[in-house]
Amino acid sequence: MARWLVGLLLVSGSAFASQGMYSLMSTGDFLSPIEMVKKLEQLHPGVISEFEAELDDGELIYEFKIINPDENTISEYEYRATDGSLKSRDIAPLRHRNQDELAGTLMLQQSGLSFSEMLTIICKDRSGHIVKAEIDSDLGISYIELEILDVDGKTKLAFDMESKQLLPLLKWD
Repeated sequence: MARWLVGLLLVSGSAFASQGMYSLMSTGDFLSPIEMVKKLEQLHPGVISEFEAELDDGELIYEFKIINPDENTISEYEYRATDGSLKSRDIAPLRHRNQDELAGTLMLQQSGLSFSEMLTIICKDRSGHIVKAEIDSDLGISYIELEILDVDGKTKLAFDMESKQLLPLLKWD
């Protein structure tokens, strides 16, 4: 009984947090994730490989990873969504565990599209807010895993970057 109650509280807390983020993102008082991605593409060398929106003590924070293959680095940034100001930054060398992410970013570079352009293409017919987008490569397929938050909750999708099509085997709720 105790495990069931703890599980219910965890699920309820997660649903509450998602609804809180949806309400906050729907106010329009923030830079949209796409606007922020475009800004970062102009500010930093390399390719954005991951974006995530998070609530930190009630403040909406956008987290980014940028891979710079020329310098063999991966940088992590946190920006405030309200004004786009930098909250934190960390730069580290690429490691072996980053190889799938690196392969995906190289595929994106070869496509001639930026991360923001790819997100715009794959989200054009979707409603809701992007709360996570991550480049990955597995089994010879480079894809973007995407989480979209709407009034009903989060939906996870994966898109093949080469074909720009939904990967049906990687669709789940």
